[in-house]
Amino acid sequence: MNLPEKLLRAYNKILWKRTTKKLKSIGSNSYVGPGFTLKGPQYISIGNNFKTGKNITIHTWKVEKEPELIIGNNVSMTKNSYISCANRITIGDGVLMGEGCFITDNSHGSVSYAELDIPPSKRKIWSKGEVHIGKNVWLGRNVCVMPDVEIGDYAIIGANSVVTHSIPPRSVVGGVPARVIKMLNDEQNS
Repeated sequence: MNLPEKLLRAYNKILWKRTTKKLKSIGSNSYVGPGFTLKGPQYISIGNNFKTGKNITIHTWKVEKEPELIIGNNVSMTKNSYISCANRITIGDGVLMGEGCFITDNSHGSVSYAELDIPPSKRKIWSKGEVHIGKNVWLGRNVCVMPDVEIGDYAIIGANSVVTHSIPPRSVVGGVPARVIKMLNDEQNS
């Protein structure tokens, strides 16, 4: 590791330590890679052993009520991932997010005809519903999880999938929109 890289890591460690004091709560042994961005840290709760790669962004938006973003224990978020929360997002223990994942419970506007004359960036942030991701879920590279979705425990979401509806536990899904490819059960392993 060369000197500029050592300095960047040291700076990142100091910045993360300052940021954690602003979070609603945080467990022990957490680390984020360089280039992280947090907005609204007072609405974010993080469990133990949270780890990220480089360039992650986590934003909360207070619109009509206080948002709530809850990240469980042993969650790994790889580089270039983004979470946007204006309502409520829960990420269960042991979740692994591949590179470039996007999780949101909101959009710019309510996707209505009445808002077409308003530029999207000027529309009010609106949430269609909460997002719940169960424990030990694996989100492959570039997965998008959209509003009003529940992903059951132990689900595997294939790379580049867009999750627009709830996914059952112990399922393997993929596609745009994501659909069940197969179910994982004990009989298959016997």
